[in-house]
Amino acid sequence: MTTVDNLLISIVQSVSPTIEEQITSRDARVLRSLASSIINHIFLTENQSKLLVKILKENSSKILEFTSAIDESLADPVWSREFRKIDQIKKFYIGKNSDQDASLFIEFNFNSEYRKLLSGLSKQVENLSITAAGKINTADLTEKNIVILYEALSPLDFEIDETIKNYYKIIKSWSEIDIQNQFLIGNIDYKNFHQAITDDLGIETSIDHNIINDRSVRYQYRLEDAKNPGETLTENIANRSKSKFWISKEKHTLDEIIASLVKLHRLPLLVVFDTYVNDRYYQNLKILSSALENNGITDNIGVYFRLANDESGKQFNQFIANKSYNYNLDKNTKVAVVMSGKLPKFFLRTPWQPMSVIALDTKMGLRHGKTSVYSNRCDLIIEWSDRETLMEDKVIGRW
Repeated sequence: MTTVDNLLISIVQSVSPTIEEQITSRDARVLRSLASSIINHIFLTENQSKLLVKILKENSSKILEFTSAIDESLADPVWSREFRKIDQIKKFYIGKNSDQDASLFIEFNFNSEYRKLLSGLSKQVENLSITAAGKINTADLTEKNIVILYEALSPLDFEIDETIKNYYKIIKSWSEIDIQNQFLIGNIDYKNFHQAITDDLGIETSIDHNIINDRSVRYQYRLEDAKNPGETLTENIANRSKSKFWISKEKHTLDEIIASLVKLHRLPLLVVFDTYVNDRYYQNLKILSSALENNGITDNIGVYFRLANDESGKQFNQFIANKSYNYNLDKNTKVAVVMSGKLPKFFLRTPWQPMSVIALDTKMGLRHGKTSVYSNRCDLIIEWSDRETLMEDKVIGRW
């Protein structure tokens, strides 16, 4: 009886007709590839033999010259050699990535099931990099990643680094409630923590419940009785769970927002005008000016960009001059106004830092550019617009 592998070579070497003239190009390409391996003394693996048998069975009636030989051979398949063995690699370990940072490595021979598993975990695992070619995949070395990947790979008999096993045991031994309780404000007795809040607010500042709630994002402590959302705009801002917060122009005026910031001791303030909504520069500057004056903020205000001297630009520039909004940026600046994406370099050379940010009429939110990077240092970034935009953090506060 002809062995299956020798039969394959005879089939692909037939020229009248060729294999491509009888079956689909995809199946013909696979058969030629398998035959080439055999001819070059690289015998088939067991999985390759199963693929070969499958293709021959499906196409037996189409390969007319060899139909009877195929049916006879596949009735009881015989091979001329033992199947080629592949060393199975299934490892999960800690190593150094291309930037020489410690990372998690998942290494295995090509396996569609394993690749499918990793693809399914990509939304849960931070910075999971699945290589298109090759066998090494990486992920950030974090507690969350260790737990997710360990529990996914352990049942598949991966060889797991002892260090990862020990990390996993330690992480699983933690009590979530105990960890969370460590960050309750009443349980934090570190001197530097209390000093930081005192430096922020000042010794003589009257600290109400809203201010305590508001600073929880900034100083990363928890509250037992936090309200989210609150009943008023001030409470809602104070009880936010994220630094970015959208406020509807239809529901609240800029006066109300700045009044809340004053109550929460959230000055100095950085105001960002969107470069995509340039037809509202003058209008928004007048609204901002009125809101500041209504809240008793009339000095130490700087607008750090000017418009071209067309009709609307002249009005904008003249308004700045009339209101003396040309205060040099220093530690006493109460309000600084810039254009989105065009942060002046002197902002990086002065010790001034905003306690809050308001982005006016942003279409894309503070997502890109120097102004966005600079603003992200702040734990309160308010977007005041008609509609909520697609900000980077999809889970944002809103009111």
